[in-house]
Amino acid sequence: MGEILELLLDALLDCLKALPFLLVTFFLMEYIEHRAAEKFINTVRGAGRFGPALGALLGCVPQCGFSAACAGLYGGGLVSAGTLTAVFLATSDEAIPVLLTNPTGWHEILKLILVKIVIAMAAGFLLDAVWSLQKQRLAYEGSKHPHVCKSDSRVSNILIATLKRTLEIFGYLFLFTVLISLAIHFIGEERLGEILLPGPFQPLLAALIGLIPNCAASVLITRLYMQGIITFGAAVSGLCSSAGMGMLVLLRGKRKAEHKAVVIGTTFIVAAVSGMLLQLVA
Repeated sequence: MGEILELLLDALLDCLKALPFLLVTFFLMEYIEHRAAEKFINTVRGAGRFGPALGALLGCVPQCGFSAACAGLYGGGLVSAGTLTAVFLATSDEAIPVLLTNPTGWHEILKLILVKIVIAMAAGFLLDAVWSLQKQRLAYEGSKHPHVCKSDSRVSNILIATLKRTLEIFGYLFLFTVLISLAIHFIGEERLGEILLPGPFQPLLAALIGLIPNCAASVLITRLYMQGIITFGAAVSGLCSSAGMGMLVLLRGKRKAEHKAVVIGTTFIVAAVSGMLLQLVA
């Protein structure tokens, strides 16, 4: 019992050390999301055939509302399937704030962002090449006026949103830190790695977890990677498929089911295959 209490205390202290980083990071993210989201959206909306490139670059900016907004634009026929897929693949949901709690996180963040941008651009352009923009426009049926939520940019609202988001991620971080620590304590790190599909299939499992439309998925994947339990390839797979609320907005949209399936299926396949290839190269 004493060992368990010590483990819980260690997990709490580790997460409390991360709290200032989370607060500062989420304040900056909320500021960007409240003040610059419309500029991001309008830029991608007018990008045309270059949409996947801009989607990949803007999607990697650490704020979760952009993928949801772009899914709304796709629902209104205003961006291509390749653009939305690029945004989904480039988005890391809550991974970057969690990585920032690690003193050596900058190196991992830059590596992760660069890899994800390359994957997102390649997949987005390829999808739009296979399913041309003209065919997408002909196939589109639905409202030309998508609903995209607008945020109140007052400082008080930014602060409230920052506190809510920080507490939510702190809760997930503490929960998963405790669960991983308990698993390592009772099962052992090597055995835990074996349970999580070792070898080339680990990215497949990570990509499936990433599809869960909740920030908990990206927090879990990032924490497992930081603990050395999953590989970089698996982390890339999970974080490429982890588009946060964007998936929910897409599923609720007015696009045909097969159009939604194209984006979700491409996102998952590209995420899983990319992670497997990275694992073979590493």
